[in-house]
Amino acid sequence: MSVDLRAGLYKISLNYIKKERYTGSNDGMRFMLEKKSAEGEEDRILVCLWPEPYSYEKTGEDQKRFREFPFTEDGLQSAVSYIMGDEV
Repeated sequence: MSVDLRAGLYKISLNYIKKERYTGSNDGMRFMLEKKSAEGEEDRILVCLWPEPYSYEKTGEDQKRFREFPFTEDGLQSAVSYIMGDEV
């Protein structure tokens, strides 16, 4: 299953995030989703938002906002809502 952002412009799936970092942009903000694993803990989806125009690597840490969600379909839905600016 995948989640659509903005009428299907982006397709995000847990299977993709499981293997690779996913990045994109939405309304002047860039975003990144990746799987976060820690020994003895449940996997999580790590989301980072930062203002355009720079890449993740070129943006100062003080401009990045991080949030974690469960590594589930519901967690992915919540992560997308967060990226879209909805309160989660």
